[in-house]
Amino acid sequence: MIRTSTFSDAGGHATNEDAFLANPLVGDEEGKFVCLADGQGGRSGGAKAARLACDSAGLLFYIFKRPWANLLEGADRAVAENKDAGLTTLVGFDVSADHIQGASCSDSAVLAVCGSGAVAELTQHQHKNPPVGSGNAVFVPFAMRLVRPWKVLAMTDGVWKYVGWDRVRGLATRLCGEELLAALQAAARLPRSGQFPDDFTVVLIEAD
Repeated sequence: MIRTSTFSDAGGHATNEDAFLANPLVGDEEGKFVCLADGQGGRSGGAKAARLACDSAGLLFYIFKRPWANLLEGADRAVAENKDAGLTTLVGFDVSADHIQGASCSDSAVLAVCGSGAVAELTQHQHKNPPVGSGNAVFVPFAMRLVRPWKVLAMTDGVWKYVGWDRVRGLATRLCGEELLAALQAAARLPRSGQFPDDFTVVLIEAD
C-alpha cells in the first residue's frame, strides 16, 4: 500500500508562499502524482505563482498525460501570462508501485530511499534559472525504478537548506511517516522562537 503524509507552514511570516498537490493517479488505485512549488520571496506574487504553477501542472497532467517536462512548460507559460503572479520553483512527478518519473526546475528537491537504504537525489541536475513564471524555465526530467520498501520525499528549500542534506538523508533512511515529518520539522525550527526560518513544505510518499 502506498501512503502519503504532508506538512506545510509559513516561515516566520503571515503568508506561506509554498504550494503543493498530492493526488491519486487515475486508473491506478495506489499511484500518486505530486506537484510542489516554492514562490520566490522578495517580490510580489510568489504565493500566487506557486499555487498557479501547481494547479496548472495538475490540470495538464490529468488532461494530457504527456512527459512531465512538457506539462511543466505549460505551467510556466500559465504563470508568466498571469499579471498577478511572480516567480516560483516547480517540481512534478508521478509514482506507482515500482517507478517514479517527473521533472523539475530551480531548487525544490525530490529524494528517493529504496530497499536497504540506498538514497538518490532525483533533482540534483535541475537548473535554478530561469525560474518558473519567466516563460523560459527549463525542466530537467528524472526517472527511477523503486525497490520496496521505498520512500519519496519532495521538499522546498526551507526543508533541505535548514535541516541540512546529511541530516535529511539520515532521517529519511531511519524514520517513516509522521515521525519522519516531525523530525524534519524539529531539525529546521529556530531554537528560540520555534518558527521556521523559511516556508517549509514536505510531501512524503512511501510503500512497504
